[in-house]
Amino acid sequence: MENFQQQGSLAVDISDSGLSYIIYNKGGNLETGSIAFDNTGNDIKRALEETVYNNPVLLNEYSGATIALHSQRFALMPAEITDTTLAQRVLEASTASIDGEMLMCTVKNTDAAIACDVPQGVTAFLQRTFGNPVLLHHLAPLCAYCAAAYADDNGCLHINIGDKEAHIVATRNGRLQMANTYPYRQLDDIVYFALAVFKECHFDSHADKVMLTGDNELRAQ
Repeated sequence: MENFQQQGSLAVDISDSGLSYIIYNKGGNLETGSIAFDNTGNDIKRALEETVYNNPVLLNEYSGATIALHSQRFALMPAEITDTTLAQRVLEASTASIDGEMLMCTVKNTDAAIACDVPQGVTAFLQRTFGNPVLLHHLAPLCAYCAAAYADDNGCLHINIGDKEAHIVATRNGRLQMANTYPYRQLDDIVYFALAVFKECHFDSHADKVMLTGDNELRAQ
């Protein structure tokens, strides 16, 4: 177990309500878990710190760590925009205001980047605690996957259904067209969002396709 902890890699997904993690190594061993924050909706940074320090499995020495941060305040932009001042202006124009600090990440397999607003001090805590991990907006991994998986397809609308949110990514010939996260109250809402994106991206119901992933029960419904 000691060698696995030292050589394994860590992936963490952090939302306002808690975090999920996957620990994996080259041998195919997997360990997964989800931890809810105690003070949801209050001080996310403090809740995150308490959760990490109270769960030693997250503090083992890993060969690398990738952390995805959920943020509804974000902006897609060309990856050529590397000037942080310009990126922040684009983000502010898209979200009206920034409460915390800006995180910017490039999206693999695309020519896009995502700038997002995260709570003050969170990125510094993560970098210090996990040894400069790769920090991503929560949509970046899905966008990267879709760009590679559907590179040979004309148009594709990928809908990933979660418990309270649906993540929708549209690509054409592997090029990112749009990406967004939609909170929903009932499954009919997802249909509405999907149809709106399908129309916005000028997709053709005869030539393009829709892919559903995510929670098995919700997807079946």
